Amino acid sequence: MRNLPSTLATKRGLGLLGGTFDPVHTGHLCLASAALSAIPLVRVELFPAGEPWQKSRISSGMHRLNMLRIAVEYEPLFRINTSELRRIGPTYTIDTVKNLREEVGPAMPLVLILGIDQWLNLSTWKNWAELTNYVHIAYCRREGTVEKPIPDQQIAWAADKITAPEALTQMPAGRIAQFEMAPHRASATEIRRTISTQPYAQAMKTLDGWLHPGVAQYIRSHGLYGAMRH
Repeated sequence: MRNLPSTLATKRGLGLLGGTFDPVHTGHLCLASAALSAIPLVRVELFPAGEPWQKSRISSGMHRLNMLRIAVEYEPLFRINTSELRRIGPTYTIDTVKNLREEVGPAMPLVLILGIDQWLNLSTWKNWAELTNYVHIAYCRREGTVEKPIPDQQIAWAADKITAPEALTQMPAGRIAQFEMAPHRASATEIRRTISTQPYAQAMKTLDGWLHPGVAQYIRSHGLYGAMRH
């Protein structure tokens, strides 16, 4: 049977998009929207990380959650899942997907959405090869980006799991697909650096289009990333 385009396929299952969201920016939301366009999902669940083991010195979970709530307030196909914020100790994706699979049962399609950098770094994650026991993986390629090579062990692991993105919701887990999104330059690292080194008004001009206006105002009013120094 021919796979239906995502615009015609029956929508099933959940997309899962994790991150520190420090701060959430329009690139995150564009990634989630691109996944919804490519894969016939009911919605995308956003998972702000609690204590991500590969990052340090992040903003408090309260601030990151509040900014995320502002950014998706009027986005009916995005929903925030706070399970990682409630977890004590380092957060690992494998634990998150195991717990979610137990919650939703064996039949619900779950699709872990990754940016290209996360995909290329996947083999450094805890128990990474077990992820497809619980979820599908959909990774995004951005036009015009230069990518580092995929590790050989990851290529071998993924070889028999590749499928089209619109086919992911035809089964609960176990497959890998690629989808695309338009180029987007937004970077949380660059946002933090710009706000900490430029007067606020100038920083907002530099970062034009990268931040939801409400998120930008939240950053200023709470003095995040050094915003109150200027």
